[in-house]
Amino acid sequence: MARPRIAVYTMAKNEAAHVARFVETTRDADVVVVTDTGSTDGTPDLLRDAGVTVHTSQIIPWRFDTATNCALCHVPADIDICVKLDLDEVIY
Repeated sequence: MARPRIAVYTMAKNEAAHVARFVETTRDADVVVVTDTGSTDGTPDLLRDAGVTVHTSQIIPWRFDTATNCALCHVPADIDICVKLDLDEVIY
């Protein structure tokens, strides 16, 4: 039996300070997907440079639940397990 495919997903806005740690804590995931909601601090470029898949979406009016669902929609269909993790959270 094949190992389940795991994706980490989230949304971000101006989280450049947390990108390196996020990339490190998610390094064992099969897929990492971030939906950027309007960063002006280079967050999307830093994520892409680290190999993270980045999508851009505007959520107007802002709603956390809508942004989370939008981010989840960017996870590939062949993923077995989805983990929602904020950029400033760490998996131990």
